[in-house]
Amino acid sequence: MKYWIILWQVVLVGGLLLFGAMAVWVTIGGFFDIKKLFRRIAERHQREP
Repeated sequence: MKYWIILWQVVLVGGLLLFGAMAVWVTIGGFFDIKKLFRRIAERHQREP
């Protein structure tokens, strides 16, 4: 029974670490995408009369 507890603790901690890493990754990527979006909007706004 002790091994099942250890297994599920490892699965839980691993899942939480993976979720945390992916959340940071998506947040950083989203920040750069939004930056690129605003830059493109500004460029398009300058080109149109």
